[in-house]
Amino acid sequence: PPICSPLRYVAMQHPKGVIVSKRVKLGLGLGLGLALALSLSLVAVTFANGPRAELNQELGVSLGVASRLAPSPIDRHKVGNPRGFQPSPVFSRTHSLRDISVRDAAGLAPVREAEKGLTSGKSQIRPEELVRRVVDESYQNRSPLKVTIIGSGNWGSAIATVVGQNTKKYPVFANRTTMWVFQEIYEGRNLTDIINEDHENKKYLPDISLPDSVFAEPDLVRAASDADVLIFVTPHQFVRGICETLKGVVKPEAIGVSLIKGFEVREKEGKSEINLMSEVIEDILGIQCAALSGANVAHDIANRQFSESTIGCRQDKDAGVLQLLFDVPYFKIGMVKDVEGVQIYGSLKNIVAVAAGFVDGLGLDSNTKAAIIRMGVEEMRKFTKMFYPEVLRTTMWDSCGIADVITTCFGGRNRKCAERFVQERTESWADIEQKLLQGQKLQGVLTAEEVHEFLASSGNVEEFPFFNQVHQICQRKAAPETIIDTFMVEDLKPFSIEARGV
Repeated sequence: PPICSPLRYVAMQHPKGVIVSKRVKLGLGLGLGLALALSLSLVAVTFANGPRAELNQELGVSLGVASRLAPSPIDRHKVGNPRGFQPSPVFSRTHSLRDISVRDAAGLAPVREAEKGLTSGKSQIRPEELVRRVVDESYQNRSPLKVTIIGSGNWGSAIATVVGQNTKKYPVFANRTTMWVFQEIYEGRNLTDIINEDHENKKYLPDISLPDSVFAEPDLVRAASDADVLIFVTPHQFVRGICETLKGVVKPEAIGVSLIKGFEVREKEGKSEINLMSEVIEDILGIQCAALSGANVAHDIANRQFSESTIGCRQDKDAGVLQLLFDVPYFKIGMVKDVEGVQIYGSLKNIVAVAAGFVDGLGLDSNTKAAIIRMGVEEMRKFTKMFYPEVLRTTMWDSCGIADVITTCFGGRNRKCAERFVQERTESWADIEQKLLQGQKLQGVLTAEEVHEFLASSGNVEEFPFFNQVHQICQRKAAPETIIDTFMVEDLKPFSIEARGV
């Protein structure tokens, strides 16, 4: 080898140069081999106890036999994570379905590397293999899973275009996808009849064809009673009432997944408490509930423009089912176990989007808008760290985090309505919602009010000046210009040499 060239030159000067050269090369080769093996061993030990060990604190355990040893869910009400649970991302991105990172129960060594011939610790799982694994490990003795979508607005109809494809494609699901539709008369016909006969939701998602496997059902109990997977996609203020109606009706082994961006604030022992939508669903219906959120504008997805989304799901067997149900080539699904983080970021970003709309309504340019978005993201991070310390830092960087903030601040309904609020200062939010959203619900204003109520109850309003100012403007207690004036001050910003983290 080239490394031996200088020694070969020295050896060739010896009368028996050829013999010496071969011996030197042989000895050097063996020595280098032993040294390399020892070095790799030391690196492996160091990595297992150092950065790798720290990494595994976040990665936790994943799909396969390790799922039987997975820790119990987080109790977010107990600060400091006393149970030692480490929620973890279990899937990583690919150009087909996301890879599954298969690890042993201790989370220290990749498994199946030898048989797969891999060194990365990841095995490329094709959709067909994932289907087989899901069916074999969890659903081999069950009938095809029946899927019901609770909600048929803009976002509910858009997700039906995705789900309807996959229920027909994968045998683990029943072919028909039921969609509960709040019955309305549109252009002289029942909305359910329009959907079932024309395969189009002409009121909430016009000019988009729905799969013929999607069936509109106006009776909520009938739609949900036989479902194995329940997809909740309604405005968050209606979730509790829907769940109360379904209490005792839903199968106890059903899987829930919330696509709702918002939370509720309720009084408990004289203080306000935040309830995430997955918690409301789990508490009332007694089922496991995951959450999907991401940088997703409904009409873009319905038009098959490429986008990503994130599903937070604690149960590996359910994660496999949900990824099959939602993942298509133009709508890529990332899986994490951080159910709380997925929902918190998906809710708080609506407040930031309202502020971005105020900036647009005032006619200000990109520098100002970028600054406002940054301040909003900073308070999202602070709020999460203060009240949900178990949320993973990495979740902010998935589609449900910063990507969702970006798309909502430039193209979402909250931004559009807030812009109109500034331009037409005599119109109420209800009037703006009716004129611009055609039956859809505005979430950001209500979320800002709920967050303010929660912060006031806990005595933390002054810790979140951005959230507070958005709320004051929404309630017409401050002029829209104050979203800028509040932060244009003479005082220097605090200086800190400490890393903030995310």
